[in-house]
Amino acid sequence: MPQLTSQFRQALRAIEPTAADRDNAPKAHNEVREALLADSTLSDWGLDPVLIGSYKRHVSIRRMKDVDVFGRLNDVPRDTAPSALLNKFEKVLTAAFGDERIERQARSFQVAFPELDGLYVDAVPARPWTSPYGESAWQLPKRGEGGWQATNPERLTELTTEMNEQFDKLYVPVVKLLRQTRRALMGPKKPGGLTIEISALLAFQSGAVSGTTIGEVYVSALQKTGEVLHNAFVLGHDLADPTLTGEVLYVRGEDADKKALARAFVDAGARAQTAIDADEDDKCAAAKTFRDILGRAVDDQGDQDYVFPTPDDCNVDGSRKSFARVRAGDRQIVAGDRRFG
Repeated sequence: MPQLTSQFRQALRAIEPTAADRDNAPKAHNEVREALLADSTLSDWGLDPVLIGSYKRHVSIRRMKDVDVFGRLNDVPRDTAPSALLNKFEKVLTAAFGDERIERQARSFQVAFPELDGLYVDAVPARPWTSPYGESAWQLPKRGEGGWQATNPERLTELTTEMNEQFDKLYVPVVKLLRQTRRALMGPKKPGGLTIEISALLAFQSGAVSGTTIGEVYVSALQKTGEVLHNAFVLGHDLADPTLTGEVLYVRGEDADKKALARAFVDAGARAQTAIDADEDDKCAAAKTFRDILGRAVDDQGDQDYVFPTPDDCNVDGSRKSFARVRAGDRQIVAGDRRFG
C-alpha cells in the first residue's frame, strides 16, 4: 500500500492560502464590517457582524477570492421585508465604497477590493430565527427576495472544530484536499467548495470515513463524499443541512453540472482507492493518479503547478526511474531536466 504521506503533506502546503491572502482577508473584512457598523439604522437593528465562511473555518485554499461577513441583525423588526434589508445594506455599502465596487447578488452584496489582489467580501443580512425543533439560527433573504431561508453558519464552524478533534486533526486537511479536488475536476463551474464541504461533513458524520494516515482518510472521504453527492444530485434525494434538523440546502448550479460533479467524484474515488490499494512497487503509478486527481494550484508567484509532487524515484508519467542507466559524465539523467535540488 503506497502511503505517499510526504507527498500528501506537500500537496497540502501547495494549496494553503498565500501570505497575501492571509494578510488581505482580515483587512477587507474589517473595512466592510466598520462601514456597516457606522450606520445608525443598522445599529438600531442590533447589527452584530461576524466573520463566517471557509476562511473562518480554516478550510479555504489558494487562491482565496472571497471573505464572508454575516450581518446578524438581532433587533430588526419582524415585519421588515427581505427586500428592505437588502436595500439598506446596498445603500450603506454603496455610500462607503461606491457603485463601481458593489455588485448585488441574489441575497448578498459583493464588495470588490482590487487593491487587495482582487479579493472581495460577500456581505449578507440575517435575522434571528428559532427552528421548529427549538434550534437558535438565522434567516437570510431568499433568492428573488420572496421570503426567508434558514441558515446556521456558526454551527457549521462548531461542527468543523468538533470533527477535526474527532479525527485527530485530519478532518480540516482532508476537506482542503477535497475542495482542491473539486477545483481540479470542475474548474469554475458551480456547485462550489461549500457544497463539497457540506457533503464531506455528512460523509464523516455517517461514520463511513476511516483511516489513520492523511492518504487513507482522504481516499475514504473522497469515496463517501462522492456517494453523498450522487444521492443528492443524481438520485435526487437533496442535500441535508447538517446544522439544522429537517432542513435541506439550496445548491447553486445547473442540474447537469451537479450531476457531473457527483460522477466526477465517484470516478475519482474509485481511481484513488485502486491507487492506495496497489502494491508498494506500484507507488509511481499511484502517485500519478493522485497528481491527476488533485490537479494544479497557483503558487505565490502566480504560476500554476501540480500540487501533488512526484516521488524522487518516479517519472511524471507514473513509471519508475531507471537509475542503472545513469553514468558518470552523463549530461542529463533519465527523465531529468538538468536541474537539481
